[in-house]
Amino acid sequence: MAKDKKPEGKAKKKGGGKTVLLMTLFGCFVPFGLPTLVVCLGLTPTLVALLTDTDERRSELAAVGYLNFAGVLPFMVELWQHGQTMEFALSIMGQSTTWAVMLGAAGLGHLILYLVPPIVGSVVRINQESRLRTLKEGTAQLEAIWGPDVATESSLSEVLHNRGL
Repeated sequence: MAKDKKPEGKAKKKGGGKTVLLMTLFGCFVPFGLPTLVVCLGLTPTLVALLTDTDERRSELAAVGYLNFAGVLPFMVELWQHGQTMEFALSIMGQSTTWAVMLGAAGLGHLILYLVPPIVGSVVRINQESRLRTLKEGTAQLEAIWGPDVATESSLSEVLHNRGL
């Protein structure tokens, strides 16, 4: 008796990692409330990127997440240095420069995603065009030396047949 096989074309469902991450964040809030408050509020753009990034390689999450974390880290260190009180955490989060640094760093991640791929594409295209010109010049030199048959896509037997050999 043969067992039923699953269709090979079906894709495996993903998404359990997001739930685990959210549960971990909320679970860390109880023992580490103040640093987690600063992290959760500061890393909001990263959370949004986590939930909305559809790219297979997660490039948006990486660019926005790392830079957003770099913007949050100085305020985490400042909180740790001043004893981790609720008053100090709220004073950090109440400053406009704090939000400007945290969200500005995430904005730099979005800027990188917006600017870098077209620049890299242009550089690659310019290199390929240069290589194509070099190959065409080499082909022209070979035609000058060996004749026009060297640059055809005909087989050797067809070339010999056309020359009467």
